[in-house]
Amino acid sequence: MLSYEKFEEVYQESVRTVFAHWTAEMQGELAAHCHSWGPGLFDFQNYLRVSGIRFYKAYRAFAREDERQRVCDVGGFWGVFPLTLKKLGYEVAMTEALQYYGESFQGLFKCIADEGVEIFDYDPFEPDARLPEKFDVVTVLAVLEHYPHSLKNFMTNVRALLRPDGVLYIEVPNIAYWPKRVALLRGQTPHAQAAEIFLSDVPFIGHHHEFTIKELRDLARLSGLSILKEDFYNYTPGALPGLRMLLRSPFQFLAFSFLKDARECMTVLCRIESV
Repeated sequence: MLSYEKFEEVYQESVRTVFAHWTAEMQGELAAHCHSWGPGLFDFQNYLRVSGIRFYKAYRAFAREDERQRVCDVGGFWGVFPLTLKKLGYEVAMTEALQYYGESFQGLFKCIADEGVEIFDYDPFEPDARLPEKFDVVTVLAVLEHYPHSLKNFMTNVRALLRPDGVLYIEVPNIAYWPKRVALLRGQTPHAQAAEIFLSDVPFIGHHHEFTIKELRDLARLSGLSILKEDFYNYTPGALPGLRMLLRSPFQFLAFSFLKDARECMTVLCRIESV
């Protein structure tokens, strides 16, 4: 299993590969349905650069020393994680509902496929969506919060992607993140701003529903999954290091230290529940 430093080296190479195909037209296409993703408002390249820790945690959750599993990243989007896993020797597929992407994304998807990542045109939110194979590992990172309706179809579909001994890794943002708790006490919403939604075309593709850990556990239980492990962490760029945070924001430091469910992101690793 790779150290974080070794993984990060490969991961940043994948970020550079992806952004060789990045255009302002692509960002404009995304921003039409999520205003805050617009040029000058959101830096996708920096977002991916600092996300290495997120993907390393996913890798650590399922990696085995003695084998390279077949992995499917559902909602792979930029393809950075699938590309990284491919460089590490895994058999990798990713899914995207390609009907939602215009011509500006074709160069990126071709690059990902040329690197050896199999891309399935697949919408997991549709009833009875299936793929022709099953996987040892299925990952769902930063996807569920973008969907406004019932997750029953989605969970049924991704569960069907698992081999009998396969595992499902889910990452979501934590609505009980400490800064959001404090902001709510000050009268600020923890949800997407109404102005942001107003300025976005329909359908809005920003965050519709962020989760508490209880909700994530309920989602697994209702889907017939057993949770093998949970994780809670912060990753946002610009976060203060430990000592400076203690001096400048002592309550936040204590919250992050002693309340794991006050951290920014949450993950669960699941398997199909034994009958």
